[in-house]
Amino acid sequence: MFELAPGIGRFSDRVLWPLIRLLHEGLGLGPEPVSWAAFGASALAGVLIGSGRLVPGLACMALGQVLDGVDGGIARRFGLESERGRALDEWLDRASEAAIFAGFAYAGLAPAKLVALAFTAILLLTTVAHRSGVDPGVKRFALYFGRWISYPHLFMLIFGVNLVGYVVGMLVIDCAFQKKMDALGGDLDTVASRAAASER
Repeated sequence: MFELAPGIGRFSDRVLWPLIRLLHEGLGLGPEPVSWAAFGASALAGVLIGSGRLVPGLACMALGQVLDGVDGGIARRFGLESERGRALDEWLDRASEAAIFAGFAYAGLAPAKLVALAFTAILLLTTVAHRSGVDPGVKRFALYFGRWISYPHLFMLIFGVNLVGYVVGMLVIDCAFQKKMDALGGDLDTVASRAAASER
């Protein structure tokens, strides 16, 4: 959950340490079962929200997010980090958001097209976040503010922030790539030309 923000991850680990220790040392759970439990809580949140029980749904969403922090904490604190675990956590995060967002659309709390746009922007950001290091983190958390800001506006915010994050991420990746090309002595055409010349 916090791979792109190590400081936040360490703070989360300190706050959640009793729960991390209980689940791992007390119950013997590794990161993956906790990731699946986080998804289960989020899926239940989507069902509850979709059936009109918003407050219990938000409570389940909060539980899912806490467990989502715990799985990463277990991996970091006990040396269980792996590429497979990171990929699973990311996939389940997106599935959790899909379930929750679908609940909001089904309940009529926000237009389905807007919800789909917000989720699409999150998916786009996901494709570049690990390469760019850019992830503003405005996804499920924004939905807690529905008491003060309408849900259509919140989904528009999620869409906008994640779309901007995607564009900025692409620019970061492009700049990093261009720096590598410059270090080789020029732009892509120059490098290609030199490679072609060396083959002659």
